[in-house]
Amino acid sequence: MRALAVALPRGPGYSAAEMLPKGTTLRRATLDDLEMLRGLWLECRLPDYELEKRFTEFQVVVDANGWILGALGLRFAGHHGQVHSLCIRRADLQEPLVRALWERVLSLSQQHGAYRLWTRESGLFWETHGFLPADGSTAKELPSTFGQPKESWRTIKLRDEPLKLIAAEEQLEAYLEMERLKTEQLVRRGQVLKMLATVFAALLFAIALGALVILLRKSPKNPQRR
Repeated sequence: MRALAVALPRGPGYSAAEMLPKGTTLRRATLDDLEMLRGLWLECRLPDYELEKRFTEFQVVVDANGWILGALGLRFAGHHGQVHSLCIRRADLQEPLVRALWERVLSLSQQHGAYRLWTRESGLFWETHGFLPADGSTAKELPSTFGQPKESWRTIKLRDEPLKLIAAEEQLEAYLEMERLKTEQLVRRGQVLKMLATVFAALLFAIALGALVILLRKSPKNPQRR
């Protein structure tokens, strides 16, 4: 892949769209773009025979005449995204074109819910925009569809991992379940105490009734009237 050695300005108010020719648009590549994309990939010495099977992964910058000025691939695997195969046709517009494509990638990644991006692109642009070499522990997270962890990958974390959010939710659910079980235990304990109280009261009543019967039996009978 061709290295991109450019650091884009990040000052306030800077917009990539303002630096592009009037009528320029960004969109996903369509089948009608395939022939022009092949030519662009050949110019950038990219494997067109491989990329043409995945042309729908590409975001393209198109001028008012329908001419593709630049393209960048983006594909997802779960909550991971791979940025690949950057190719710019207009060297004089390289900075705003790359930035416009990058902004498009960030927007799509947010919509998809991605929390980490990966790339094998090299150059100052990726370094200045937060991509760092993937270390051993981070490289293990690389989806197998993207490649092998032993390759030279750069990565950037966009947001917290869903697994961590799920873990927090599971902890909350576990806590609520524990509280529910405690409540059920208290209810059952209360029911047992209530039953014991009822049995005790019944025993007292039975004892009192038995004592009354005994007293009545022992009392002298009333003398008959003459």
